[in-house]
Amino acid sequence: MDEKEVLTRFKNGHLDRAQVAALLTGAGTGTGPVVLTPPEPPAAEAVAVVGMAGRYPGAPDLAAFWRRAREGYDSASTPPPGRPGEEPGHYLERVQDFDPEFFGIDAHEAALMDPQERLFLETAWEALEDAGCTGGRLDALTAADGTPRSVGVFTGAGSGDYALLAVRTWSRERPRPMPRGGQWSLPNRLSALLGLTGPSQSVDTAESSVLVALHLAAAALHRGECAAALVGGVRLLLHPSSRHPGAGEGVGALLLKPLARALADGDGIHCLVRGSAVGHTAPDPTAPGPGRGSRPAGARTRGAPARTPGTAPAGRVSREALRAAGVSGADGVVREDAGAVRALVGEAGAATGVAAVTRAVLQLGHRILAPGAEPAGAERAGARAWESEGPEPRRICVGVRGAGGTDAEVVLEEYLPEAAEPSVVAQRAPVGPELFLLSAPSPAHLAATARRFAALLGGTGPVPELDRLARGLRTGRAAMDCRFAAVVADTGELLRVLEEFVRDGAPCADLRGGGADPLGLGAVPETDGYLAALWQAGHLHQLRGLWLSGLDVDWAALEPAAGGAAGVPLPPSAFLRVPLWLSGEEGPA
Repeated sequence: MDEKEVLTRFKNGHLDRAQVAALLTGAGTGTGPVVLTPPEPPAAEAVAVVGMAGRYPGAPDLAAFWRRAREGYDSASTPPPGRPGEEPGHYLERVQDFDPEFFGIDAHEAALMDPQERLFLETAWEALEDAGCTGGRLDALTAADGTPRSVGVFTGAGSGDYALLAVRTWSRERPRPMPRGGQWSLPNRLSALLGLTGPSQSVDTAESSVLVALHLAAAALHRGECAAALVGGVRLLLHPSSRHPGAGEGVGALLLKPLARALADGDGIHCLVRGSAVGHTAPDPTAPGPGRGSRPAGARTRGAPARTPGTAPAGRVSREALRAAGVSGADGVVREDAGAVRALVGEAGAATGVAAVTRAVLQLGHRILAPGAEPAGAERAGARAWESEGPEPRRICVGVRGAGGTDAEVVLEEYLPEAAEPSVVAQRAPVGPELFLLSAPSPAHLAATARRFAALLGGTGPVPELDRLARGLRTGRAAMDCRFAAVVADTGELLRVLEEFVRDGAPCADLRGGGADPLGLGAVPETDGYLAALWQAGHLHQLRGLWLSGLDVDWAALEPAAGGAAGVPLPPSAFLRVPLWLSGEEGPA
């Protein structure tokens, strides 16, 4: 009698509970127990990486980071100006700078914020903009009960060096406010400032923190705890005790969505997260590096392998990640660990994992293997085209081990659109006049952002099609108090308009003093229909005037995303950073 028959007889009343227990355990039956066959768990839905941003040593953006990764560049240097000492390491520039006005933060309060928190806040915003997921599209990410902005934040961070620096200036005679020292503030501050309502959680497993955070974020998405998740990490070497030869810094963030939601929203997709796993391997206290273990030299858990922190996880974790990804074997799967980014970021603590994942995502997107990225068993080589082996998508397994022994691995997969998807773009209507919108928290921010778009249009690189560029700005960017708008027929006209705006300082709408929506149309239920009628009739100049007057327009509702228009790469909003440090000091000591 098998398990199914036992349960059927119990359901039909032919067996009682005691008989079922005896049959299932084999007690008193003279036979072995019924073998219980657990149902196969349903395959987890793929998670899409729809937004990404980061800053790394010598690379203020991901374009520069990719160039350095492709060239095998070593970013090691002596400390930048303002950092005492001569320890060679991998440093970011101007870590004391921040733009508090952009986020509506008082400058005094911003000076007390950990620079790691400030840097992550700016980078997370850039990741949201890369995904076209600020403003109305951010509001549209609702929880099951309709709560807007259902976005989780899962982060890893370095130690509280800023608080240690503050201790040196504090005394009973001259007490001063102290920075917060807890890592909980990194995700919580972002959630509070942007009104994000999903889980907000800090993770600390040293080098593997961000991979563990990604594992938790994917699980939260699968359980429906949030509609999207920001995952990232940061590490700065602010206190002299944190610096040692080879130490590094960096910050990065990624925005994740369930694949089905990303496709429905028309998002650009960098790659897919197919599976992940987390485990533990006892650390080797004799391994090189700072703070490795706390047991006597030579002591090790019996049978535990000795591995340097940051290197690839144990085989069990790798197998679990591949199984979760539905991959039957590791043949042809590229494997990477912290060693792949050591020349780029050094031993960067919590930033190690996000740098490794970012490098892997860029390799998938460009279909190029950077130096050191080789399939299992292949010889090390320089950057080269990543040839496809049959119909299977390209895959990278990124594994990182934390100093305390926490192993984490994530399986990333190339996104291959369905064969029918390109036809959506091919059938797009011919390009006509477009409504181009820019906004910022101040006129100076607005002019700086306009310069970025003028540089894009007037540069030597590829220029997005006008309709995709304009749609991406309308539907994917937040509407702030200072606004510029133009109706243009082509990118050449848009470039001329932007150059004139930047050169002559043409007036823009400035709503900081109030007076937005003077006719009160936003409170009239018929306004939505009116706006839709204007849009359908092509009355772009009238829509331009209403938006400049401060009327909130739900552009995503007027023009549902199609063909990935919301995911077109666009320059991020400009930050106007100023030095902010303890007691008005210029920078880190």
